[in-house]
Amino acid sequence: MRWLDQIVESTLESESPERFQYWSALCAVSAVVKKNLYLDRFYYKLYPNIYVFLVARSGLRKSNPVTLAKKLVEETMATRIIAGRNTVQAVLRDLGKAQSIHGGGVLKDASGFMVSGELASFLVKDPDALTILTDLYDTYANEPEWKNTLKSGTDSLRNPCLTLLGATNEDHFKDAVPQNAIGGGFIARTIIVYENQRRTINSLMDAPKVTPVIKDLACYLKEIAKIQGQFKLAPEARDWFRDWYGKLSIMDHQDRTGSLERLGDTVLKVAMLLCLSETLELEIKEHHVIEAAEKCQECIAGLKHVTMGQGRNELAYATALLLKFLISRPEYKATKKNVLAKFWGEFDSVTLDRIAETLQDSGGISITRAGKEVIYQMHKRAVEAYTKFKAEIN
Repeated sequence: MRWLDQIVESTLESESPERFQYWSALCAVSAVVKKNLYLDRFYYKLYPNIYVFLVARSGLRKSNPVTLAKKLVEETMATRIIAGRNTVQAVLRDLGKAQSIHGGGVLKDASGFMVSGELASFLVKDPDALTILTDLYDTYANEPEWKNTLKSGTDSLRNPCLTLLGATNEDHFKDAVPQNAIGGGFIARTIIVYENQRRTINSLMDAPKVTPVIKDLACYLKEIAKIQGQFKLAPEARDWFRDWYGKLSIMDHQDRTGSLERLGDTVLKVAMLLCLSETLELEIKEHHVIEAAEKCQECIAGLKHVTMGQGRNELAYATALLLKFLISRPEYKATKKNVLAKFWGEFDSVTLDRIAETLQDSGGISITRAGKEVIYQMHKRAVEAYTKFKAEIN
């Protein structure tokens, strides 16, 4: 069983969503790798540092996976941990200092794991904070050092490489990431993992059968932290990515965040981390790239849900997409799975449920079940009225 699956399995009885455990574990791998490993992109080196935000309503246990990832990285003593409440200036100051490691050794490079169970309280509000974090994300562009010159002096960071993991709810997300920063490049570099349901319901009146053992799980992370070198893409992985990237590039999408434009590099970063969670051999296989693409694509709809809100215009556009799709299908029907696969970058399951229920209540479609499948079918009278309806929602 690969290390990532061990994390997911050891938290099986936790109420925290499974995807939160998955992405937090990947952040832990990213944090200990630092700049030791890279993939040659010919024009630049791509390092596997990632920024991840876990977003859910209050009470969905989103901070537990963050805490687990923090403890795992702390156990390795492989990098700096930046937690608590900070100003971005304080973060830069600390990153610029050499840091002694308990048990021997010194961290000289400006590598670190920025981690917070409540993102809005992590960085004191500063109009320059997200701009600086955006700049530091592109590790290859800041070699051998990054400088921040102010009237008070200059912060000089040696080979900076940051991994960021934060959790927040939708309201606090808006505080942490204001609207004017949505299209500024920061969100394009950040993986937004949105969930609206607990993994399970567990009162914890009885001890779980399995819980994460930090020292045991950290052993493999310590081995990962020792590796240095260059990833290689297996031929079949290279072919698959080339084909996928070509299809992505010609998609007609409206993405004001820029996330889809950067999705290729994000997928390759995640593929590196998936490879490391399975083996210490630095060869990215086809299944690593496929899983990375699927997991990153799952996050695009959640990103739009969080950044675009639930306003009238968004639902109108998504409603139009659903109706156009149904009207083109045999018998004017499709499964929920078909619809989500078709529009993975446009809306998520939560939004689709709202649209479908509204259309059902208005007599536009019917919703039926066949086993586990949810089936939407457009009524013929709605087909006849579609042209008028389309004019009203556009």
